[in-house]
Amino acid sequence: MNERGPLAADALIGYLTTCGGSDSFQHWDAKGQPDLESSRRLAERLRALLGDRLGVVASVEQSFNRVTLSLVLETAKL
Repeated sequence: MNERGPLAADALIGYLTTCGGSDSFQHWDAKGQPDLESSRRLAERLRALLGDRLGVVASVEQSFNRVTLSLVLETAKL
């Protein structure tokens, strides 16, 4: 992984911290219809950006045309 990955992930985590720990994005196409493909691409890019921090520091969920990015508030206990 190049140095841009960790720096970009840090910036993304910093953004989530300043906006209350969660943000959602909805995608619509030019006709005003839900754009599922665009939402999927965003979710995949965010997951790749977070890398090994995914599920540990932040989570990415896609539901229909909405992508939700959230900080993980508490470590799961096994």
